[in-house]
Amino acid sequence: GGNGTNLFSNDPNFRNLSNISPGGTLYSGAYQNSLFSLIGRLDYSYADKYLLSATVRRDGSSVFGSEKRYGVFPSATLGWRISEESFFQGVKWVNDLKIRGGYGILGSQSNVSATNAFTLYGPGADQANYDLSGANTSSARGFRQASIGNPATGWEEDKITNIGLDATLLNNKFDFSIEYYKKTINGLLFQQPLPSTVGGAARPFVNLGNVENSGIDLNATYRGRLKGDFTYDIGVIFTTYNSNITKIPGGYFDAGGSRIGNFARNQVGHPIGAFFGYEVLGLFQSAEEVSKSPTQDGAAPGRFRYRDVNNDGKISDVDRTYFGDPNPDFTYGLNLGASYKNFDFSAFFYGSQGNDVINYVRWWTDFFQSFQGAKSKDALYNSWTPTNTGAKTPRAENVSNFSNNAVPNSYYKENGSYLRCKSIILGYTIPNTNLSRFGINRLRLYVQAANLFTITDYTGLDPELSGSNAAFGIDYGNYPNNQKNYNVGINVTF
Repeated sequence: GGNGTNLFSNDPNFRNLSNISPGGTLYSGAYQNSLFSLIGRLDYSYADKYLLSATVRRDGSSVFGSEKRYGVFPSATLGWRISEESFFQGVKWVNDLKIRGGYGILGSQSNVSATNAFTLYGPGADQANYDLSGANTSSARGFRQASIGNPATGWEEDKITNIGLDATLLNNKFDFSIEYYKKTINGLLFQQPLPSTVGGAARPFVNLGNVENSGIDLNATYRGRLKGDFTYDIGVIFTTYNSNITKIPGGYFDAGGSRIGNFARNQVGHPIGAFFGYEVLGLFQSAEEVSKSPTQDGAAPGRFRYRDVNNDGKISDVDRTYFGDPNPDFTYGLNLGASYKNFDFSAFFYGSQGNDVINYVRWWTDFFQSFQGAKSKDALYNSWTPTNTGAKTPRAENVSNFSNNAVPNSYYKENGSYLRCKSIILGYTIPNTNLSRFGINRLRLYVQAANLFTITDYTGLDPELSGSNAAFGIDYGNYPNNQKNYNVGINVTF
């Protein structure tokens, strides 16, 4: 949008309002984005016992430069349905049993912008215009570097290997699936970390490293019936998850920025997004304790006491260490369902266990030197004093330094494990005999409660946090996405 005259160039690539003469309200952009794919697929089944599915695709994306625009991504799965073998026919309590395995490569262009391969320039009166006359009466229009291009960026490759077992048992009442998976991500797409000396131009996405994830997926469902018309089903899902970075140019890069620095470090041999900083051992309780501890800038009673990681008798940046992991040990879910005559009931619970979170909101609520407004209950009534040495928060003061609120440390880390009731639904279907004369085949009334409750030790608003692919599990005061709500609805089929 906007208005103006004297277009910089009539070339279609420059025909946008940001390239007119200064004046008016200007905002615009132009880009092209194309994807070209060739896909081949083969499915084969012999006697419903031996199964094969294979796919190969070749994808080309305009978001990548000419050097790595195209990628070839094959995949194949094999299955053996043991229950169809003649030697298994006498096992009556097994309805279906299958072993399967697969390997495949998937290509991802993530959220790479359409112009990522190109270094672009743009105008800006406050950044690019300059007075060439020296009279300080007028300025000549100029262009600045708006983004840095990288024509060597290519497809992110997700290499997935899995082997699993699927079974249906007990006259189709019970079915389960268990699978071991290993996912290796080669050429992970990240925005390239660059020093501030390169200027304010937007950084390009590059293939910055490799990550390996592995674990076990399990799901099981049992369907039963009690006397009469009462039926029920119980379903369980369970997933373990291990993350490990296997390659990064330079060994590591930091992410998860805040006013006091980055909370996450991505380094070879560690999980992605691991929390990194100074480990807090407690609060200094006296001047004597300060004098007997390793030398630490700003050390004083009521301030943080950091761990001397390398035992050299002083606290410095080499004593930063990994103190938390946002990746859960496992996630799990529980599905419950039941019906009686025309009534139906369902509930879904979901949980995450073993993941840490950074409650960065505490930087605002627990330190008077950060923000003079609203304070936490602990900051107001349970901060350190000489007579309250068992305090949870540092002493109340207006001085900001290395030993209180100036650097990322483990004070902000909390247990992010939780169990949440995601949904409960109770419904009633009106008998068809009462509705057919109105042309209605089915009418169901229901009430639903979503995010009814959450069981967690996390003190923030919501332990279910998102983030980027390089830093996640950091609570910046995000508006919670899982608020409690109630719904009443009608389903009608004519």
